[in-house]
Amino acid sequence: MADDVLRVLHVLGRMVRGGAELRTVELAESFGGERVRSDFLVLSGLDGPLDARVRAAGGAVIKCPLGPLFLLRLYRFLRAEQYDVVHSHVHYFSGVILATARLAGTRGRVAHFRTAVVNDKPDSMLRRAQLGVCRRLLRYAATDLLAVGEGAMHGAWSPRWRADSRCRVVYHGIPPERLQRVRVRPPDTPVIITVASVQPLKNQLRLVGVLGRCLRDLPDLELRLVGREVGDYGLRIRQAAARLGLANRVRFVGEVDDPLPWMAGSSLMILPSLWEGLPGAALEACALGIPVLAADLPGTRELAAHFPNLSILSLDQDDDVWAEAAVRLIRAGARPPDDAQACFAHSPFTASRAREFHYAIWSRTRATA
Repeated sequence: MADDVLRVLHVLGRMVRGGAELRTVELAESFGGERVRSDFLVLSGLDGPLDARVRAAGGAVIKCPLGPLFLLRLYRFLRAEQYDVVHSHVHYFSGVILATARLAGTRGRVAHFRTAVVNDKPDSMLRRAQLGVCRRLLRYAATDLLAVGEGAMHGAWSPRWRADSRCRVVYHGIPPERLQRVRVRPPDTPVIITVASVQPLKNQLRLVGVLGRCLRDLPDLELRLVGREVGDYGLRIRQAAARLGLANRVRFVGEVDDPLPWMAGSSLMILPSLWEGLPGAALEACALGIPVLAADLPGTRELAAHFPNLSILSLDQDDDVWAEAAVRLIRAGARPPDDAQACFAHSPFTASRAREFHYAIWSRTRATA
């Protein structure tokens, strides 16, 4: 490997098709084997569907499962490999990762906040104490604190984050070749699509009632859920649809390699999430010119400031209001492709901007060596 190639180790839970994982793999691929080599350390120790893409981009997937000897194994690995940068994407647990990296002599230590919500475990005094320790370790060990949006940085780190010189918001981008492969085609009958893992935080259950009310005006309407099912939440949605006589109007597509073709054949993207950092699926739909109806959240407000085809609505509004907005957007139709492409090209969400921003952060380790 050339001496001038930066070696970056990304830390994630598992290489699944989630927003953080996909965006980080796309970032690694965007360097095309030049300037940066990205390896990925996964804390679950499990194989993932994105492992092959990491290897095809020239990186390695290192399995380092959590356990009694985890910190010792991580320390020894970092000492041996001498990465230029450790870039951790595991929220507050990044404090543990980066503190170990500091002890191992890694110069660049980046924590990346993808959301402001820690929702994987029940709230308790012990849990709060653990998160407090992790935050203190971040203050001690992180050279840079990144977030996918201002709302995520505000919630995850501090309302006064701008006073911390380590804090920066970096919007992720969409590789242009992905957009170029897709042509928007209005469906023969109206289709609402939602793209997200099927779980309570994404709030797809709310859409069953909205769908029922939309059918009064659009009797041929179908709802498609694209994403892997988590736990029994998909079953709960199926049961709710069956109770309302809508079972044949709700289609579970499952996990797909690329959701863009599914979006391109839809009338409306809908996002009723309880929380999002910066919703990648909504950004992708905006880039295609597909109308988007999203819950009023900090991340969706940031997108709406740049894309006129994204409408936001409070989750406090009832299903009738959501249905009225959905029907209006479906009838308005998609933006002309040239307009959508021009809008996206002038936005801060391009892949080239994200790539160069990350490289500027990572390469400072060489400048200060």
